[in-house]
Amino acid sequence: MVPARLLLFLFLLTTSALQAPAQAIYAENQMPARGVDVEYTVAVRNPVQHLYDVEMLVKGIRETAISVSMPAWEPGRYTILDYAKNVQDFRAVSGRGQPLKWEQTDKQTWRISKAAADDVTVRYQVFSRLLTDQMADMTASSTFMYVVGQKHVPYSVKYSVPGNWKVYTGLEKRGDRYHAGDYDIFVDAPAFIGEFKVLEFQAAGANHRLVFSKPDISMTAPQVEADVKEIVEAGVAIFGKAPYKEYTFLFKVQPQGGNSGLEHLNSTRITVGENDFVSQTTYREFLGTVAHEYFHLWNVKRIRPKVLGPFDYTREVHTRLLWVAEGITSYYGDLLLERTGVILPTEFLSKLANEVNTLQHAPGRRLMSAEEASWNAWLRSDNSENNAISYYTKGEIIGMLLDLEIRARTKNQKSLDDVMRYLMENYANKGVGFPEDGFLQALAAVTGSDFAEFYQMTAQSRQELDYNRYLKQAGLSIEVAKQSATLYVGIEFDRGDGNAVRVRRVMANSPAERARLDAGDILTAMADERLTFDNFRSRLHTHAIGETIKFTVMRGERQLTVNLVPVEFQEERWQINEDPRPTPQQLQLK
Repeated sequence: MVPARLLLFLFLLTTSALQAPAQAIYAENQMPARGVDVEYTVAVRNPVQHLYDVEMLVKGIRETAISVSMPAWEPGRYTILDYAKNVQDFRAVSGRGQPLKWEQTDKQTWRISKAAADDVTVRYQVFSRLLTDQMADMTASSTFMYVVGQKHVPYSVKYSVPGNWKVYTGLEKRGDRYHAGDYDIFVDAPAFIGEFKVLEFQAAGANHRLVFSKPDISMTAPQVEADVKEIVEAGVAIFGKAPYKEYTFLFKVQPQGGNSGLEHLNSTRITVGENDFVSQTTYREFLGTVAHEYFHLWNVKRIRPKVLGPFDYTREVHTRLLWVAEGITSYYGDLLLERTGVILPTEFLSKLANEVNTLQHAPGRRLMSAEEASWNAWLRSDNSENNAISYYTKGEIIGMLLDLEIRARTKNQKSLDDVMRYLMENYANKGVGFPEDGFLQALAAVTGSDFAEFYQMTAQSRQELDYNRYLKQAGLSIEVAKQSATLYVGIEFDRGDGNAVRVRRVMANSPAERARLDAGDILTAMADERLTFDNFRSRLHTHAIGETIKFTVMRGERQLTVNLVPVEFQEERWQINEDPRPTPQQLQLK
């Protein structure tokens, strides 16, 4: 039986419904189209060539030149991908079919000369490894160009595909075309095209589809439907209503385990292992990814920092708030599992403790704040394992501490749910993002309290988090348990060519670092005896703590001798425990 005090995370939901969401996702795009629209046709003629034949009809622009551009990145993936590199055979013709002059003006933009009164048809091919003879797994931002200066106009697409293939996407279908009111919405809808296993259910007044790319994947379909439906209903309960008429889960089934995903306005694409429905552990991981990506339809797709929509697809777009966009979404992903009963409150606390463990074992936690990690998401240091942190991890932990602090300050009358509802009502429903200080402002507005100090200590500071300052308010505490002592050298290694031991990472302030081992080194011998990947661990543990071990190392073309002295190491495991004698005030937060 679960102790009652552990139910503190079953937060009270307010019963008041939000006002209906505004029709505009991006208010900035609500400019007159003035007769301009863009119609795409995509043909899949020979899938084994991995080529999409794309036709782009641009109507209504009465100027003597237009420019079309391919995005350099995809919202939600904060890295420059330069999708234009996969464009080939670019051409442009007039409304009468006459070839038009064009030139490429930068890595992703083409300028086309035209008569003022003429429409333009652009044709090009896009190469994609995700197009196979079994299916088209289409990323819209890697396929569809936009007219520069005309992202606010309507865009639509029609697909011409092999025989029995069907199209599944988050866009609205009217007739034989899929429509969006502007490019930002249009490009935020991946598509699966092929023959799939499809489950459907109704929830919150909307239709939901689960599309699995492997038609014969083994699962208990009614159970999957029921569990995903409960997650949907738990998410909708926070905000009062679903901001869509239809939502599509696209599941890319692969031989190995999956559970990575990318959020979109009315859909998500998630990878899943073909055997992930066999064990409880992998099935729960699957549901955890579903919950995370589904909650994103509010947090970051609608409730968003101002710079994250409408988008500048030509360059990096920086914000210090990805710890809110991703970390707090991770917190809610786990919370939705707890609220639906997929995991117990004890398991919820264990998951949060695992995040604390991850952060506390990251050397970069003293070198990078949550805001800095967010801002630098576009950059990955070659030394990131030693000097960086995950804004997912620290953001989830901040979300937990913030939820407790809100509840404590308001005597359990408010929670983080209320902050998310405030942001939805005051920004998302108006089609605008919030400023960089908007989250802090929302905290003050909801609670009537100043959270500047909390914000500085948790999101902006590089200092250690004071976990117990916040946890004790709910009768919880962080404790550190030391594991059994073991020999420690401070390297991570993998299998190199010929079953060699290749150093993948040298831990900061470790014996390996003091011995001047380096990432990429090949350890060929220990105490003059040959080393292999298979025997390294067992050979290492024949030596004693404090004993000098001689390693023969190949570093490039050089052979080196390195003397390493292992030390005693007791791994610390951070766990969240209940206070056995909580105060009445602490019990109020259960």
